[in-house]
Amino acid sequence: MITKTKFLIDRALAVPLAWVANVAARSLALVVRRDHDIDPPAVRAIVVAKLLGMGSIVQATPLLRDLRRTFRKARLTFLTTQANRELIERLDLVDEVLFVDDATTRTLFVSTARTIVELLKRKIDLYIDLEVYSASASILSLVSGARNRLGFYRHSARFKKGIFTHLTVFNPRAPICDIYRQLHVAAGGVKQGEPIFGPLAVREADSASLKETLARSGIDLAPRYVVVNPNASDLLLERRWPAERFVELISALARRGEQIVLIGATSETEYVGVLVGRLPTEARAYVRDTSGRLSLGELFALLNSAACVVTNDTGPMHFAIALDRPTVCLFGPVSPDHYGVGKRNVETLYNRVYCSPCAHELDEPPCAGNNVCMQFLPVDDVLAAVERQLAGQPAVRNMLAPAIMYQAPVDGGALGVIVRSSIPTPAAG
Repeated sequence: MITKTKFLIDRALAVPLAWVANVAARSLALVVRRDHDIDPPAVRAIVVAKLLGMGSIVQATPLLRDLRRTFRKARLTFLTTQANRELIERLDLVDEVLFVDDATTRTLFVSTARTIVELLKRKIDLYIDLEVYSASASILSLVSGARNRLGFYRHSARFKKGIFTHLTVFNPRAPICDIYRQLHVAAGGVKQGEPIFGPLAVREADSASLKETLARSGIDLAPRYVVVNPNASDLLLERRWPAERFVELISALARRGEQIVLIGATSETEYVGVLVGRLPTEARAYVRDTSGRLSLGELFALLNSAACVVTNDTGPMHFAIALDRPTVCLFGPVSPDHYGVGKRNVETLYNRVYCSPCAHELDEPPCAGNNVCMQFLPVDDVLAAVERQLAGQPAVRNMLAPAIMYQAPVDGGALGVIVRSSIPTPAAG
């Protein structure tokens, strides 16, 4: 099921149901009178839910570490979709994983029903929902039966105030990993050092499988190669740097004798193939197209040995950073202050045009596909950034502002947090 279909289902079915759930939760709270105070030593079961976005899951790993340190006695469960299985199983930060299968409408509803049963069995103390806009995810948090449900709000909070017990304002201009970590603050934790992403486990079997796959495809890898990811998920194709710019970049790298390895999912094979077809004949000799051929584990093994990774703002960018590879990141519809990472070996290129950032702000990009924010990234600047990273020089193009995690208490709580007060039980008369 494509991402836009999931959004349509969410808006058509889940949004009306969420308003009903909101009213029902408020009414039930008056009867059940649950205690919503959070005592870390008493927390035994935590669920963290992130259904979409592999890159977002990588960005959530600092939060998972925080939860591990604060709630030492708790069993930590991660809830996501089947498409993310191979990724989450390589992050040794959780005790178990529950999966929703959203391949088709039928499997979505059947697997969701099974997941709800599994959630109810766990008697959850903290349910942390990392989705921001999904009404379906909000409902899932409520029917989990969790005593405390933590999530995000934007604009009006009326939609979520009844469903969640703790809400934190979502600031789209702050680093996403810090935004996720604010839910740890809302649960009574404190910031615990600078963020560490991953680590992603690259297994010996992944490397061996990569060699076999490449051999079957007749692809030989040089000792030094540059991985290029010209793709972006169907969530927002406007994140792609124009194909003709990638053609220019690859041609320039080929003239310097660099081997270029192209990557992409099966659905992106055609797009990558068209790009390869536009390359000059002499450049193609330096290009290896692996799109549609690699498993996620094999992709990790490929990235793990890359001399440099050039990528749009999408999942492989986060994988490369988590693997600590020299990375050149191309931003446009999304601000690098939001999804970028400030590291010595990470170059970030971005032009702050008038309508950028539009992602996470508008339902549809105002450019309607004419992504001038990406078109304004010069090939020469990207090439210079790649050359610096290949030479082991520190990044000089990085638009990231210093990350700030606000801890100052306001009336006994963290900034931007809405907490449902526990309803006192009437004293016996």
